[in-house]
Amino acid sequence: MVIDDVTKIQTEDELMQRAQWLVGKTLIEIVSEINQSDAHSRVTTKAGVGYAIEKGFFGIDMNSTAGADIPHLGIEVKTCPLKYNTARTKLSVKEPLSLNMINYNDEVSHPNLKDSSLYKKNRKVLFIFYIHDEAVPRSQYEIKYVFLWEMTDTVLAELQPDYTKIIQKIKDGKAHEIHQTDHDYLTLCPKHGGKFSDPLDKKSKTTQPFSSAPGERRAYRLKTLYLNKIIAEHYAQ
Repeated sequence: MVIDDVTKIQTEDELMQRAQWLVGKTLIEIVSEINQSDAHSRVTTKAGVGYAIEKGFFGIDMNSTAGADIPHLGIEVKTCPLKYNTARTKLSVKEPLSLNMINYNDEVSHPNLKDSSLYKKNRKVLFIFYIHDEAVPRSQYEIKYVFLWEMTDTVLAELQPDYTKIIQKIKDGKAHEIHQTDHDYLTLCPKHGGKFSDPLDKKSKTTQPFSSAPGERRAYRLKTLYLNKIIAEHYAQ
C-alpha cells in the first residue's frame, strides 16, 4: 500500500482511500510495508514517526517550501501525537502542532488570514493522528485517525481573531513581544536552535518591519485545544 509516486494520485478521494490504509496500523507494520519496496529505507533508522509516515508512506521529503506537501492537490500532510489520560480511558492531543514559518515583513501586509502564507500552505491538511503510548515501544505506536481538514469560512472566522492580534503586534513594532498566552487557538512558537535572550545569538533572530529590535524566528502553531476541537468536530459529522 505504500504510495510509490504521490504525483500520480489525481484526486483527493483517491489520496484519502490510499491514506485510510494507515488507520489501525502500528509503526512497525508501516515500516515493514516500506521495506518490502525499499530495502534501504531510512525509516528503519532513528527517524521519527512523522518522517516514517510522510517520507516512507507518501514519499514526501522534509521541506520548508511555501506550497503544500502535495502541490498538485493543494494538500499539506501533518502527523500529530495523541496521549492517554491517567486511567487510559480517553485520548487527547499530546502537543501543539507547528505549521509554516512566519515572515514578519511579508505577513504584515496581509491583515486577512485568507491572504496569509498560513492559509496558502495549510488550506487543506491531511491529518494523521497516532497514539504516543509510553506503555509500548515506539514501533508499536498505532495510527488512530486519518482525515482531511480544510480551512473553511467557519475555520477562518475562528482563527482570524488570533491572527489579527499577531498582525497588530507586528504593526506596533512588537513582534518580539508576541506571547502564546495572548491567543486562544492560533499562535506562534519559536523555531530555531539558538537562544533568543542572548543578544549575540543569530540563529534565533530575524527582522521585523516596524522596529530595529530583532524578531524571534517563529512558526504558526495550532494549540492543543483547537486540535482536539478539530478531531471532535470531524467525528461528529
